[in-house]
Amino acid sequence: MLGMSTDRPRLTADTLARWLPELMRRSPDLLTAFLIPGRLPPRVREAAMLGVTSVNRCAACARVHERWGRAAGLQVDDPIQFARDEADAYAFGQALAIQGHGVAPAPPTFSRRHRRELQATGVWMQLANLMGNRFPPERGVDRPTDRPPDRPAQIDGARAAQVYDIAMRAFDAVGIRRARRRVAGGASGDVLEIGVGTGLNLAAYPAGATLNGIDPSESALAVAARRADELDRPATLVVGDAAVLPYPDGWFDVVVGTFVLCSVDDVGATLAETRRVLRSGGTVRLLEHARSDSPVIARLQGTLAPAWSRASGGCRLDHDVSAAVRSAGLTIIEQRSRGNGLLVEVVAST
Repeated sequence: MLGMSTDRPRLTADTLARWLPELMRRSPDLLTAFLIPGRLPPRVREAAMLGVTSVNRCAACARVHERWGRAAGLQVDDPIQFARDEADAYAFGQALAIQGHGVAPAPPTFSRRHRRELQATGVWMQLANLMGNRFPPERGVDRPTDRPPDRPAQIDGARAAQVYDIAMRAFDAVGIRRARRRVAGGASGDVLEIGVGTGLNLAAYPAGATLNGIDPSESALAVAARRADELDRPATLVVGDAAVLPYPDGWFDVVVGTFVLCSVDDVGATLAETRRVLRSGGTVRLLEHARSDSPVIARLQGTLAPAWSRASGGCRLDHDVSAAVRSAGLTIIEQRSRGNGLLVEVVAST
């Protein structure tokens, strides 16, 4: 029997840097594992994911994949009863979680394509487990009280900001940076960036723009402030909620948001506040991931959305950005999409 540590593994900057590039590299195989005819059999796929989860013990992921496994006909309550290929996939998932990618080999009994898909689903499950163990609260677990007051929250906030910054820079490296430059680079005059985070857009703004940023995370804003100093880019950064903006009506020429609407508590209130603080003729410039234009991928997003939300701290996997913008009374004047609509850039006016 494979040994396990007493502490559940969690998402850290180091683990993200180790697993995220591998997931990006294997993303085409991950898509074929779910969507393409001749794909990895669903029972085998779910067995591999349950194998990873059995080591990492992510409760949210286990609930989702036990349900999916049962729907596929997998005897999830008793791995001993797995068929040979399911048992091989389960053992591979366990080995991957313990040994890491590149060390645990996929079973040679599978075809080359299915081995690639098996590895891709295992890497995806590993990263999902780490996120699921890191962000959702642990119910029924007493927190230690012998540390200085407020210190744990400060440490966790700083780590979360560091992890977020590394993750977003990894996505920038595979093409998101160009979209940032289009969205932020087109802003001029008095600019507000909602959800400014760690300030990854700061370098993209034109020199003449007057920059303001708001974010609920003090730790993220501390990183953004350092980044602004390094860039010699003045910016006024404040802690606050995008759904309750602390600015007068008609205060800005442009409001920018990148990957914000997917995670705010109230999309409608956020966009209503965005519209309120814009001057007449002002624009909102957004970069978001969204529900795909492909019916097949959209259905998959809808299926994954609840687990994704739990694992990622509330992120909406399948929201309709364009519909939300129109519902807020804004007029879309420019829209660009990539990847069957999975990534959208929207420019809208008051």
